[in-house]
Amino acid sequence: MKAERPEDLGTFDVERDAYTAALTAWAQRQADALLAAADAKADGPPDFYGLWAATSPERQAQLAALIQGYGFRLAQIGAWAVLGLWNPEADGWDPAVMEAWLAAAARSHAQEYEQAAYTAATSAVTAEGDWRANLRTGMASWVMSAAVRAVTSATEARSFGSHDAAGASRLTHKVWRLGGKNPRPSHVRLNGDAVLLGATFANGLRWPGDANGSADETAGCKCDLDYTREGG
Repeated sequence: MKAERPEDLGTFDVERDAYTAALTAWAQRQADALLAAADAKADGPPDFYGLWAATSPERQAQLAALIQGYGFRLAQIGAWAVLGLWNPEADGWDPAVMEAWLAAAARSHAQEYEQAAYTAATSAVTAEGDWRANLRTGMASWVMSAAVRAVTSATEARSFGSHDAAGASRLTHKVWRLGGKNPRPSHVRLNGDAVLLGATFANGLRWPGDANGSADETAGCKCDLDYTREGG
């Protein structure tokens, strides 16, 4: 059966913003639950293993499912941007092929974000001052960071989807395209650079948002890729 662009698939900006809102709301619910449980302790800081880490597997599974669901939609947006130009019939491409990679990426993001929460919570206990105030501040920062993680992983998913479709469409080169209003100097220098499809760019990334790179190169990135075919 020929692949077709889902009718309910929005633009990248619309889908990214929906993902950002969903991830932030999820994080806020987790933070609220932790703060409520911690406030019930009147005789000193609570056992954060019991309040948080003990339920980590269930929470990470929920988060990974959320990230994977939005990631699949964002990857399809990236893929169809390429297919529409180079392979409108989507010959040789199947969206299901992307699912395993996106699932692994979602699990990795969930694990990293979960660990960030536990670090924020346990650091509140050892920091100077009132541990309750410290905990509220730490968890508020964790919730706010959801937006950056959503933007980064949305860019990664779109990039991966476009890359997958480019390979299926026998394109040979990828071109870095600058995005966002305040890009990194390193990404400004990359703008317009072309490399072979299987190669990395000068900053070591396979694509914008590549989780193999450092946060200095990926966090909040809004760059994109174009593609070309050698000889045509």
